Amino acid sequence: MIKIISTVLLLGTISLTHAQKAGYVGINTTAPEKELSVNGTMKTSGMTLKDPIEKLGADENYSFLIKSPAPQNKITSYNDSFVPTTPAPINLIQFKITCNKNDKDWVDEYDTKINSDKFLVIIASHGFTQPVFTFNADWITPMPSIFAYSSNGTWKLRADYVGFSTDDSLPKGVWTLNLLVFDRAYSKEFNFSKAINTTGIGAATAPLIQ
Repeated sequence: MIKIISTVLLLGTISLTHAQKAGYVGINTTAPEKELSVNGTMKTSGMTLKDPIEKLGADENYSFLIKSPAPQNKITSYNDSFVPTTPAPINLIQFKITCNKNDKDWVDEYDTKINSDKFLVIIASHGFTQPVFTFNADWITPMPSIFAYSSNGTWKLRADYVGFSTDDSLPKGVWTLNLLVFDRAYSKEFNFSKAINTTGIGAATAPLIQ
């Protein structure tokens, strides 16, 4: 019996030595690519990353690591190897919308066809190609009303200089709307509504994020 145990221990030592060749250790692999290579899942109570952190090569893609809260404490990977033909966790999309002569600067409902159940849309910036005017006093500064809203499962856009109009002698006005589109799986949406008193002073009852 002693001879058999000795043989088993010897074979295990040979296998470990093969995995640790050249200072590399592999778990479930005989060809580790780094100092420690794990072919499978790994559980740890903590992880520390120290410099230098490797940069991606020109032919490499990136991944997002997402950690879920307790009690799951699970880390999942969002591999973005298919960009740019399919959505990423964060997308920048630009829409250029040309108004007609009747609507002037008004865009009442433009359907982006972006799924509002899967994505969250924010208008990051905007621009309009034509000057606008009013028949009232000329010191009034036009303020555009621009927002994205969800309707019937997709995101719609609305843009307008309320109470203002464009010059009919000029070419049609064009809105440029730059959208930030977030995958809802990697973002959280907060909605908060509060009426303030007549002094114009108010505060949230509790911080939404802290």
